[in-house]
Amino acid sequence: MSAIGQWAACASPVLRDQFLNALDGSDHALLRDLATHLQTCTNTLPSATCLLLGLPQGSTYAVGALAVIKRQS
Repeated sequence: MSAIGQWAACASPVLRDQFLNALDGSDHALLRDLATHLQTCTNTLPSATCLLLGLPQGSTYAVGALAVIKRQS
């Protein structure tokens, strides 16, 4: 399924939770790996995570993943 066109990509709840836990635990290696799998996820990040990443409220996991990748490069 592609985020382009009529289909939206939604990552599994398990993957999204792992991303949030890695972010909370400052596990940079795991976070970078998980972020690569969330680059097309259209699910909305929790408000607290948006704040933590300096993103507007309502940002998607894809936006959060790209922010993480950009910070670690």
